[in-house]
Amino acid sequence: MSAARPPAGARGGSPRGGACLGRRAALLLALALAGAAHAAGPANAREATADLYGRMSAGDLAGVTRYLPAAGFTELDGDAAAPRRIDAAAFAGLFRSGAHVAFRVDDMQEQALGDVAIVTGVRIGAIAPPAGTAAATATPFTMVWRRDGDGWQLRHVHLSRPAPAAR
Repeated sequence: MSAARPPAGARGGSPRGGACLGRRAALLLALALAGAAHAAGPANAREATADLYGRMSAGDLAGVTRYLPAAGFTELDGDAAAPRRIDAAAFAGLFRSGAHVAFRVDDMQEQALGDVAIVTGVRIGAIAPPAGTAAATATPFTMVWRRDGDGWQLRHVHLSRPAPAAR
């Protein structure tokens, strides 16, 4: 009389059950490593830039503040006479206001200089008032990032005046 075979994937001494458990363990390890990689943050400043604008568009304050130093960063736009400081409180106020933030980035380039990186590109989108709309603009930008123990931190943004539409 032969012994009954355990069902596939069951624990026991069968080679098939061991292989199934091995695959499960490998899957769990892969998921854990993927989670650790995500928790570590973007690998470079270009990825941090894309993630920052994505989190801004989602109204994700915790996600945005992971990129801000405690004192915030400076921003100079085409209409400003001087740089202004933008910190977590500024983003909290923006998100609380109900304004609709919709940004994406295009044509990004990165120049790494050790623990500092310069990212250039074009920001596409707008911030619309809560009950209104705003026309999307294509705004060239330059960002200065610094990598420290907490990942990439935004130090400065320069927004150029959008080019006039072609006639």
